[in-house]
Order: sequence, then structure tokens, then C-alpha cells
Amino acid sequence: IGIAMLENGCAFTAAFGAGNNKQDDNAELGVYRNNWHMLRTYCDHFKGAGPGEWFTRGQEAHNDVGVATRCQRQLFDTLGPDQFFSLQRGGLGNSGAGAEYGQYVRRYTDFAQSHMTDGMATYWNVVSM
Repeated sequence: IGIAMLENGCAFTAAFGAGNNKQDDNAELGVYRNNWHMLRTYCDHFKGAGPGEWFTRGQEAHNDVGVATRCQRQLFDTLGPDQFFSLQRGGLGNSGAGAEYGQYVRRYTDFAQSHMTDGMATYWNVVSM
């Protein structure tokens, strides 16, 4: 939830059009602004989708907060915090430590993790049911 609030203010809706002026694997979708590459690679719901399906299949992640949240949890659990935030904040090709956005990613990670609470885990468990 903290990540969605950082991306969209207090509104728990995507405050931008699908893709956020990007397309294919770089398209940003949903309240968490995850890129389509992350969603189709690491979220079971979208595995097997191609880069060009961001506008058709990706609409589900963009418009359905339940799908977006289940994928968010799966992405975070699969990748771990460092790789997750590196890909989510820095985009494709960002290796994290030492990369162009490394310091930015670290600040974002530290802030987000410092605001994660049991309430977030409780919300994820409810949405996953």
C-alpha cells in the first residue's frame, strides 16, 4: 500500500493512463506502476504474455486493484526487495547496485521498507483470498 501511495498520492487508483506514455515491456500499469516486463515475467497471472500484450492483458493489472496487489506481492516475494525496487524504479536493464539509478533505488527502498507494516501484510492476505 505504501508503494501505491508513493506512486499515486493517497488515491488507491492508477492516477495515469495505462502505459504512462510507455509501451510494450516498459509500459507502467496499475496502482503500483509495475512495468509490463515484470508483470509478464514474474506474476503467474500474466506469464506467457508477450511484450505487445501490455495494452490488452495489462489493462487487468491497471484497472483491477486486486490483480495488481496479488501481482505486487508475488513480484516482491519472488525478486526480493533489492531486485524488485531496482526493476520497478529503475526499469529494464537496471542491475541495482552501481547502476545509474542505484542511489535513487536505495533511498526509495529504505523509505518504502520503513513504512511497511503488518497492516500491509494483512491487506495483501485479504486481497489474495
